[in-house]
Amino acid sequence: MKATAVSILTVCSMFTASAMARYDNTVSYDYGYVVSAEPVYQSRQISRPQTSCYTTHRTVSSHNSGTSTVVGAIIGGAIGHAIGHNKSNKRVGMVAGAALGGAIGHDVGRESSRTVTDHDCYTTHHQVEHVTHIDGYDVSYSYNGRIYKTFTPNHPGKRIKIRVSVEPTW
Repeated sequence: MKATAVSILTVCSMFTASAMARYDNTVSYDYGYVVSAEPVYQSRQISRPQTSCYTTHRTVSSHNSGTSTVVGAIIGGAIGHAIGHNKSNKRVGMVAGAALGGAIGHDVGRESSRTVTDHDCYTTHHQVEHVTHIDGYDVSYSYNGRIYKTFTPNHPGKRIKIRVSVEPTW
């Protein structure tokens, strides 16, 4: 039983030591020499809203409903009746006043018009601007006589920092 436990502990410690060795001092950093760095462009369309306004003038008319003629006749008749001195003059005054008041009321209430100004605005999105910017760089670099490729968000300059790892193969 002791031998089995010792064997298991030995095997476990070997795997642990192997795993630790893999991550311990196996990674280092060096520099590769940049052979080329080609910009990668990205284009976008930007829609800018444009507001346009215009002014319109329109004529609004109102028409006589007959109310002003009737009211004018009643008022004119009342005034004519009040001015008359005797019964027959009062009747004539009332009829003449009603006719005159109706005519005046009709003229006052006849069709009139006025100008109304409207301001209207609308927005369109037809004005499109094309914007192009550099999205990053396709970089080719040399390390130990071999050419490698990568993409970087910024121009790397003459050298590019690289991670070098050493790992044994079985």
